[in-house]
Amino acid sequence: MKDPLVRFSVAIGGELLQKFDQYRETHQYPNRSEAVRGLMRAALIEDVITVDDSDAMGVVTLIYDHHAGRISERLTEIQHLHLERVVTTTHVHLDAHRCLEVILLRGSAKLIRELADSLIGTKGVESGRLVLTAAGPIPNAHTHPHGEGTHTHSHDHDKGHHHH
Repeated sequence: MKDPLVRFSVAIGGELLQKFDQYRETHQYPNRSEAVRGLMRAALIEDVITVDDSDAMGVVTLIYDHHAGRISERLTEIQHLHLERVVTTTHVHLDAHRCLEVILLRGSAKLIRELADSLIGTKGVESGRLVLTAAGPIPNAHTHPHGEGTHTHSHDHDKGHHHH
């Protein structure tokens, strides 16, 4: 049973309204209501993940030169120290030297931030960024049929680069 929609009006004008309508078009929301709901959800997610002990998911993307002094080993070591945080790792070879690694982390927002910082700060990493999102449900997001979280625990570390 879907919750009934509550209508409320928002007074807005001038440049803010113009910018909002541009935003709605750019992000292909069918109407202003959907756009406002999207912004609300984004704000609520932001709010949740600023709380240090909230349950969060983090996606860390790293680009590095795999010839730069044992960097693959160092990244692997960091991940092995935090096995319970690392959900999965995907490794892509961009060119003769550079690799892209995507590391999916789960845990408290604070722990994910710290772990991401140590991965991104590893010597030899060219660029890295963390995208944090809430692991718990945010009310009335586009309701997805699947259950609680995805449980992939595949540990496909970069095949071949490191020698154990």
